[in-house]
Amino acid sequence: MLRVSALLSLAVAAAPAVAAAELKGIDVRPSVDRVDVVVTASEPLTFQSWARSSPPVLVVDLLETTAEPATLSPGALKGAATLTGVTVSRHDARGAALSRLSLSLSRNVDYDVSARGSEVTISLFPTGKKEASFSDKKPVQLALSTDRGTRSDAPGLVVEGSLGRATADIDLAQAAGGPLKMSYIGFRNTATSSVVFARLNAEAKFTVRKEGDSLVVLEIQNATIPLRNNKNHLDATFFDSPVKMITPSEIEDATPSIRITIEMKQAAPYEAVLQGREIVVTFKK
Repeated sequence: MLRVSALLSLAVAAAPAVAAAELKGIDVRPSVDRVDVVVTASEPLTFQSWARSSPPVLVVDLLETTAEPATLSPGALKGAATLTGVTVSRHDARGAALSRLSLSLSRNVDYDVSARGSEVTISLFPTGKKEASFSDKKPVQLALSTDRGTRSDAPGLVVEGSLGRATADIDLAQAAGGPLKMSYIGFRNTATSSVVFARLNAEAKFTVRKEGDSLVVLEIQNATIPLRNNKNHLDATFFDSPVKMITPSEIEDATPSIRITIEMKQAAPYEAVLQGREIVVTFKK
């Protein structure tokens, strides 16, 4: 049984030929300075987000996810400043499922999309200080290079947006001398920079090197990728970004390591820093 008050009750469609996650519900959680829209599914998700300014709409595509088209009732949006509508639609192609969450806004606002476990959280900041820079380009067909060949009609050259893979929770406890575990990998694009970040369950040692003009390689020492979902690549082709593709892989050796290969559209200056448990590689535009 699904919650039906502030949650959007969704009938799950029959699974396609390739197994897909099932969208279970959407919960709108307004607070003093933000509005969180929490999407719950049957398993970890892969998402991409983009935004448009006229009219102001924030779109989150849930790849390889099934749900019947639906609209959130007005009562569920009570107290959610700037959020005027939430709809779910299907954009399946090539035998793969894609569910689209569209958030209609009364005006452009700062936002963030994050993932944890089987949830993706879209956070809206009505009083945010950052100037919104939504893309206002016309949509075009885009082929995503996923293992299932999913297609999306995200607009070309998106300025503001993100890519990420939700993962199962990973225990922060670390066995003495044991390998670290990567719990999340993501990409975020803005008007001034593109950021690739990897989150682990403890602080990690890493190196970053450039290979020619088209590759930047991040290697994380003594670390593994426990969830298969996090070994699939992230395709940043449709972003207005020097980054084209992000491909994580495990290197099996006496001491395991993670190699994240960042394919570039063009050369760009970058810096890599450790922020807590996250390794953050920032490319300047």
